[in-house]
Amino acid sequence: MPEHGKTVILFDGKRGLDSDGKGSLYNQDGDCSTCCCEPLLLAEKYLYSSYSENPSMFWDLTPYQGPSHAIPGSYWRLIEVSGCYPGEYPWYGAGCVDSSGTLVGLPSTFNSPARYQYMELQIGCLSADGSYIEWPGSCQTGSSVFPC
Repeated sequence: MPEHGKTVILFDGKRGLDSDGKGSLYNQDGDCSTCCCEPLLLAEKYLYSSYSENPSMFWDLTPYQGPSHAIPGSYWRLIEVSGCYPGEYPWYGAGCVDSSGTLVGLPSTFNSPARYQYMELQIGCLSADGSYIEWPGSCQTGSSVFPC
């Protein structure tokens, strides 16, 4: 357990403040799953086709498969961010990051259904209170927690 901040002992662990003032949840062993996770943009790709019929644009995602690509316990999503949509960005996949840092369920390729798209592969983190996932970016930076 870090020495800085305040702690309150709870039934299933501890709640504390990190050095930056953020609240964090600690388990009984003093580990904090959200302390080291920062939302980040893992990769981005602009897909464009000058052909209006069957634009077949592929993004090879195999470089992001396998271990050590993200903090274990975080989340990933493949999202279109071509513009700041009023409601939500279209998601083209999402999943969890396992204990080895592997993006579980990440497809090997993304085939764009549109003539142009600006895509991002984002890593999200559980909020300090565990109620939502924090994502990088400026428009849709929070989402519901989904099961892994």
